[in-house]
Amino acid sequence: MGYEDKDYVTRMAKQAGEVLGGLLGKKDAEEILSFGEEQRASDTLEDAFTLRKTTKADIPEILMIFEGAANYLKEQGSPQWQDGHGPDESSILRDMAADFSYVLVQKNETIIGTAALVGGIDPVYEAIDGTWQGDQKYVSIHRVAVSQKTRSKGLGNLLLVKAIEKAKELGYYDIRIDTYPGNKPMLRLIDKLGFTYCGMVHFPFEHGERKAFQLLDIK
Repeated sequence: MGYEDKDYVTRMAKQAGEVLGGLLGKKDAEEILSFGEEQRASDTLEDAFTLRKTTKADIPEILMIFEGAANYLKEQGSPQWQDGHGPDESSILRDMAADFSYVLVQKNETIIGTAALVGGIDPVYEAIDGTWQGDQKYVSIHRVAVSQKTRSKGLGNLLLVKAIEKAKELGYYDIRIDTYPGNKPMLRLIDKLGFTYCGMVHFPFEHGERKAFQLLDIK
């Protein structure tokens, strides 16, 4: 394509923006025309991170991430992960022993977040005050946290996207997750990723009530 062709494309794009602006309003038109750039940015972000199995060398960093997440929840007035009910080293080791524990890392192996993909029947989920859909095997996403250094950068969303992809690689098409009813950031993420609310589950400790969600892809 020559310079004249590029100028033509530029003029056409400008005219398209003006037409859309007239029909939809400037803000909506800008959002539509910038979609491609946002998609490319999202693709680049996803390519820069990998979800891999947790190793023992990762544990100190994961504990710092859990501590930071618990402190953030406390600052928000949430009882979630407080009073000894949050994840700790023993829960990491149990998840690792069962091949459930994963970390989200940058290309340079800096750990950004962590999640557990827990396969098999979950007694708490089986006692749901509500209804799960379908009867195929399922995996539950637990102990989700990202470094507070990266908060508000879209990496919580990326962590869950990668976790869902990994769950499907492992053969799970019924993916479940829960969160405290007042955890608005997590509720927004869960909704954004297409999960359906199924009911309430109750862990056996004070403030153990959780909203439970399901992402179902029947195979």
